[in-house]
Order: sequence, then structure tokens, then C-alpha cells
Amino acid sequence: MGGYISSPQVLTRKVSGPYHVGCKDLMIDGTVLGDRGLFMRIYFPTDTEDANISQFPLWLPRPQYAHGLGEYLGQSPQKMNLITSLIVGEKREDCIENSQLSTKKDKWPIVVFSHGLGGSRTFYSTYCTSLASHGYVVAAVEHRDQSACWTYQLTEKNGELVEQPIKIKIIEKNEKNEFKIRNQQVGKRVSECVKALNVLEQMNLGTVPEKILIGSEYNWAQFKDKLIISTASVIGHSFGGATSLASSAYTTDFQKAIVLDGWTLPLDSTHQEQAKQPTMFLNVGDWQWAENLDVMRKVLPNNDGNLLLTLDGAVHQCFSDFPFIFPHWLAKKFGVQGRTESSLCMQAAIELSLEFLANGKEGAQKLKDDKFSKFVSDEIYGREKFKAQA
Repeated sequence: MGGYISSPQVLTRKVSGPYHVGCKDLMIDGTVLGDRGLFMRIYFPTDTEDANISQFPLWLPRPQYAHGLGEYLGQSPQKMNLITSLIVGEKREDCIENSQLSTKKDKWPIVVFSHGLGGSRTFYSTYCTSLASHGYVVAAVEHRDQSACWTYQLTEKNGELVEQPIKIKIIEKNEKNEFKIRNQQVGKRVSECVKALNVLEQMNLGTVPEKILIGSEYNWAQFKDKLIISTASVIGHSFGGATSLASSAYTTDFQKAIVLDGWTLPLDSTHQEQAKQPTMFLNVGDWQWAENLDVMRKVLPNNDGNLLLTLDGAVHQCFSDFPFIFPHWLAKKFGVQGRTESSLCMQAAIELSLEFLANGKEGAQKLKDDKFSKFVSDEIYGREKFKAQA
């Protein structure tokens, strides 16, 4: 069930496109790709319509993810177990696991998605499945730089797969080496985003890396000649926003970047100077602050196609699934629902993202002016503005 005091069992999309959505997890051994390998959930358009509820994947696949999130938030495993049993329950993503890629189009554009600090490959399913329902193949990476709430890798020993957990790294507020640690993490995250793109390229060529640890039974050959690699984009939230910028600085294989309320501390001067592909920043004014915005101001002149928009009355987590996991009154209590309705914030994020991916700055700006100008502004501001008004 969806939990005793929860919202509906399936996390329905806010801006549903013309396609149903399928998904499949893919884990690749690190001995093939080097490092710790790669783990991601791939969302894609599918023609499958009728599915049993059991074919919709659980939003929280294992209790360890909740325990890791609790560690990040300073909550005990016992309290997280209570919250998940009462509220999350067996809540499911709005996609059909193990379904097949749609045959309604010859080729599909691709996006690599990077989660925020304390996130996972499933925590942004509303946003990712929405993009997929509009015809995108989305590779949602679960990062192994110790920034995910919890994750794991499988290694082969004596012919058996052994699980090795990767727990979140907690950094104290006054940690003097915070920039160094976060900068190293963003480097690892970039390598995983690039690997995700490389795997999509291989799938498009009809091959996949030799050692698939999760997903080996799936027919990946169906993606051959079905992906548009030349227009690949990278999108991320918070720490993932920094990752998307750093990824576009690392390689021009990503043609566009979208930064959802980005956290820029992990970025060094090279990232800021070399992130030259068209980029759209979608900020939450109540969350941003001066140092963060200063970095964005440095990046904005790098390309005439760059755009920064600010959502008023939103909260930092409005791009994730969290506002929709809880009933409205509890979402406000937990701070994942702001003055502007989260459904409206998510709608704006999805539609502006789709417009920017398809038609760049001009398209997104026009859509904002025509449809979302009541709460989306061209002004660059952060929480200091509200302090000054108080």
C-alpha cells in the first residue's frame, strides 16, 4: 500500500506526455569501466499500456536508502522505519519495469540526470518519467562518490556476486577541507555521467559492456540505432546541478545543461570557465545565497544561449519527489512544500526544461513569459532579498 497517511500509491506525473514510460536498472562492473563501475535507472518511452501494479517499481527499493537519508538528516534508523512504514509504504514510480522501448518513433533524444546530495536514482522519478513521457530516454545515475543517501556495488568473488554498501559521507558544517572533498566528489560524479553517456552510445551501436551485473537478462539490443547521441544533454539538481555544469565543462558531448537549484561550492575556476554549452538555471529564490549566485553570474556570460530563471515561493526539494510523497499538510510540516504549490513548481520545471532542450533560451523565455510569469522571474536573487524585506 501507499502508507497509512500517504498520498496515492503511484507517483503520477504532473505534465504527462503522449507516451507511457518504461524503466530498467543497469549496473556495470567496475573492472570493465574502471573505478566502481556504473549504476543507473534508465527511463524511456514504451508502448506498454496495461500493467499490474507489481510491475511499477518501488520508489524506495530497499530500507537502507531510508536509513542513509536519515543519517544525512540526523534521524535514527528506527524513526526512518516508522516514517517509511506510515507514509511511504509501497509507493511506486509511474513507470513499467522491464517493458520495451516504444516503436512509435525511429529515434529518441537522450538525457543524463544527476541527483542531489542525499539522493538516489529513484528520488526524481516525477521529473524523469515526465521527460520520458515526452519522448526522452533518461539515464538517472546513482552516484558512488558517497553523496547518495546509500548505494552499493557488486563484485564477483569465487564465482559469486558480493554486495559492498557505499554509505553517504557526512561532512560537518565547519569542515575546513569541505571544498576539496566536494570538488573530488564532483570529479567522480562527472566521470559517472560521462560513462552513462558512453554506455548509451554503446547501446546505440548495438553493444553493451561485457559485465552487466544487474540487467543482464534484458534485451538491450532493442536500443540499437534508436538513440540521438548528437543532442545529448545533462541535467541535475543541487549537487547534481554542479555536476551537470562540470560535465559540460569536461566534454562538449553534452550539448546542453540544465541546473535545477544548483549548489556551486564544488566547482573550481576551471569548471566555471569551461562550462560553455547553453545552460538553463532554474533557481529557488528562498534557497539561493550570494556566494552561490556569484558563481552562476560568472558562468552566464559564457554563452549567449544561457538563461537564469528564479521560482518564487518554491522550496529546494520541489524538483524531487518528496513534495508528492507526503500528504500536503505533512509536506508543509517537513519543509518540502512552499508558498507556491509544488505541483505548479514541478509543472514549470518540466515544461521549461522540455522547451529549453527543444528550442533553447528563446523557447524557454517565451514559455516563461506566456505561462509562468506570476511566480517565475528573470531576476537573480536569493534569501538575502527576503531578509532585507523583513
